[in-house]
Amino acid sequence: MSPIDRLRADAADLLRQGRAKVVLGYRQRGGQCIPVAVTDPEAAGALAWDPACKQNLAAYLRKPEVRRLRPVALVARPAVMRSLVVLAAESQVRPEDVVVLAVGDDGEYHGVLDLAGTAALLKEKYADLGHDAAAMKRIEELAAMTPEERAAFWAAEFAKCTRCYACRAACPACYCERCIVERNQPQWISTAARSHGNYAWNVIRAFHLAGRCTECGACEAACPQGIPLMLLNVGLAADVERQFGAKAGYDAEAEPVIGSWNAEDPEEFIR
Repeated sequence: MSPIDRLRADAADLLRQGRAKVVLGYRQRGGQCIPVAVTDPEAAGALAWDPACKQNLAAYLRKPEVRRLRPVALVARPAVMRSLVVLAAESQVRPEDVVVLAVGDDGEYHGVLDLAGTAALLKEKYADLGHDAAAMKRIEELAAMTPEERAAFWAAEFAKCTRCYACRAACPACYCERCIVERNQPQWISTAARSHGNYAWNVIRAFHLAGRCTECGACEAACPQGIPLMLLNVGLAADVERQFGAKAGYDAEAEPVIGSWNAEDPEEFIR
């Protein structure tokens, strides 16, 4: 039996046995993989998977219509598995409410796992996941620029932002009930799609994800303007790993990098 056939069979079994009330996965439409919610075991045969499935299905777990259907099973590649561990660490999902249909980026299928098994798989098989090589190369090129050149680069990129917040909607770690951009008393960030507000929104969101981003790429894939958001996310994730030895999404008991303190933390940032 092929990996995708095994995944389909497991999804159908989970629904039949009542171990999941809904399976969040993907199906083919028009040559693309799109998210789908399956509640009928017979419909599990239409599930699909390939590396082009960029949407992070963990983002759907906070939606009221999905929360009403717990327990939820979802197809998860390593970056999405890490997102689930982050959400568990931040008390946003309960272990008993999530079942994982674990797939590898190479097409390997690891079977049905609970959150503890998911964390164990990540540590055993995916602990050495590196940062995206192309993004790291571009980050190094940006670092070699003068501050004025870097500022001009990001000003040009952020000028494209229409403040549609597709990046926020695609990210499972953006679950604040009221986002900073929706506050108007006081209004900290302008809601207009203009340079100052755009710059503030994109930079603040990136720092909000520091130590939490699992580098799934869903935000950049969702951006209709093609802003290279992963340059921010990957750069911060690399800095967090270098300075604090922390990688998001491997330990549901880990304290967050932002919000915790260690006397042994390096202080290289102090000038």
